[in-house]
This record gives sequence, structure tokens and C-alpha cells, in this order.
Amino acid sequence: SSGINAEYGDSTLEVRVNLVKDIIHTARSVKDTYLESKAKPEVFLTTSESVSDLLLVMEDLIGSSKLHLNETIPLGTAIGTVGDKCEVHVLVKGLVDPVLEINRLQSKRDGAEKAAQQLKETIDKHTEKIPAHVRENNCNKYTSLQAEIATIDAAIANFKKLSAN
Repeated sequence: SSGINAEYGDSTLEVRVNLVKDIIHTARSVKDTYLESKAKPEVFLTTSESVSDLLLVMEDLIGSSKLHLNETIPLGTAIGTVGDKCEVHVLVKGLVDPVLEINRLQSKRDGAEKAAQQLKETIDKHTEKIPAHVRENNCNKYTSLQAEIATIDAAIANFKKLSAN
């Protein structure tokens, strides 16, 4: 037998596979946002999870020239997060126009800010008549929007550093 309990499955393997899928998805998403599809940027992964044995597979599936694990992040990266478990930094310096990116991110931020403001007004008007699950969903969406705004702010700061160099 392979050591995997067929009845319960191997939950740690499942967790690792899902994490790796999420890392690949996030890295590709960040890459697609900033670069043309053929670009093979360097990618820096920061995580405490054990994924070192899967780096080459991830590097290949991301379409990265080199996937670095827990190394110093250089200036000029675009960031994606995978839950609270890891960060994916795609090196875009020299591959994008920082000024255009700042403008694009600013309008994305404005949209998120507006959505958060509207949701906050809705939440402030909540009464006991509103079902608990609806109130909870709205609060979760609001928290998520706040996190998105913080990520966008970090990205804008990165591009400002880039355009200064």
C-alpha cells in the first residue's frame, strides 16, 4: 500500500496540493496583469510552508525563468498573496511602464474604495431585521475590500520606487 489511508485520504497532501495550485494561480494572475503572456519573469515566493520539493514544477507551470523561495525580494516586483500563508512577488522591473501601472492601480483603488464606502453605509444601516448571515457576508466583503486596498497601496508604493530609480 502507498501509505495513504484510502478511507480518509491524506489531508496534508491535499492541503499542500491546494496551496501549490493557489500559488500557481496567483503567480499567473499577477504575471498576466502586468506582462504579456510570453514573458518569463523571475518570481519570488515567501512562505513558511514546505514547498521546496515542488519548486521546479511550480516554476514550469507559472512560466517563470526562475522561482526563488524565501530569498530577499528585489525592488520592482508586483505582489500577490495566497491567503495568509504566502506572498508571490513577480519581478516586473524593466518589463512595464511604472507611470501607466500607477494610473491603472489608482483607478482600481478608486473602484475598491467606492465599493467599500457603499458597503460601509449599508453595514451602518443594518438592523436586527437583517439576517445574521447577510450581515456577516457584508462584513467579510468589507474586510476583503480593505485588504485589497492595502495591497493596491503597497503596489503603488512599489511602482513609485521603480519610477524614482
